[in-house]
Formats: sequence, structure tokens, C-alpha cells
Amino acid sequence: MRRSLTDTYRTMAHLRRFFESVRRTITIEPTNGGLTPAQQFALLTLAGNPSSDPLTIGDLARETFSTMNTTSALVRRMERAGLVRTTRSPKDHRFVCVRLTASGERRLRPSTAAVVEALRAAADEQGRAQLRGAFETWFDNWGAVIKALSSPSRASGRRPRGRPAAKPRSGP
Repeated sequence: MRRSLTDTYRTMAHLRRFFESVRRTITIEPTNGGLTPAQQFALLTLAGNPSSDPLTIGDLARETFSTMNTTSALVRRMERAGLVRTTRSPKDHRFVCVRLTASGERRLRPSTAAVVEALRAAADEQGRAQLRGAFETWFDNWGAVIKALSSPSRASGRRPRGRPAAKPRSGP
């Protein structure tokens, strides 16, 4: 069990380094096309929408892990820049639909190329074979990993540090 947990921690650390390297690169490095990281993420989400229906501002907020207020402001800025076009939903006029414009797609291409290059560089830095192995280990063993990590008191025989013992609840 301990060996398995050590391997799990090693795999998670490797994946975490990769994701952190990518996050830092795509949020710090300027992208070609002059897009901010938030604009680039929103435009990628719009361009990759698998549905024939346009995304609403709420959909875009959920897909980009953002709030409605932040997404609304971002969409307004992108619309002023000609990157997107908004319309009211024909089904329910309370919803605002967002579509990528041809200009938005042209600006997205070099930005996407920069992100792909950042991903390639991060993969090269981490070692592609090691990274592939870490992903395969994670996907092949995720159930066992969650089970092992979700019961720390059983794995070590003690309570985790910093957590007091649960007090029994009394009546309703």
C-alpha cells in the first residue's frame, strides 16, 4: 500500500508540475494576435463549441470557470474589439448568445499556435515519455488512487494533523 501511495504522489507531482508550467506560460507570456489569456480562453471555447447552437454568456462563464459578471464584461470588450458578436436568444430573450466573428477567428489562430508551442515546450521540459506514463498511470488507476487518498486515517492508522477528532452529535 505504501509503495502504491508513493507512486501516486510521484505521479501527481509530475502532472502538477506539467500543468503549472503550462498555466504559467499561457498566462504570463504574451500571445501572438494580441489577445489576453482570458480572451484567448473564451475564443477557444467559442471556436470549439461542438453544438450548432451558440453559447450563451452563462454557458461561456461555466466553460471558462468564470463568473457571469466577469464573463459579461469580457464579452463586451471582445465585442467592441470585433472578436465576437452577441444576439438575444430567439428562444428566450433573457439569454445573450455569443458567436465568434471571422476577425475573432483570425486573431485566435496565432494565439492558439503560441499556446500549442507552450504545451509542447512544457511536455519536452517534463519529458514526454514520463508525462505519457504519468497520464496512463493516473487514468488506469484513478479509482484506487481516490480510495487510497480519501481515507488517510486508515492508511496511516492515525488522524491527519491539524484536524480535531469529530465530536459525536447529540440529538435533533
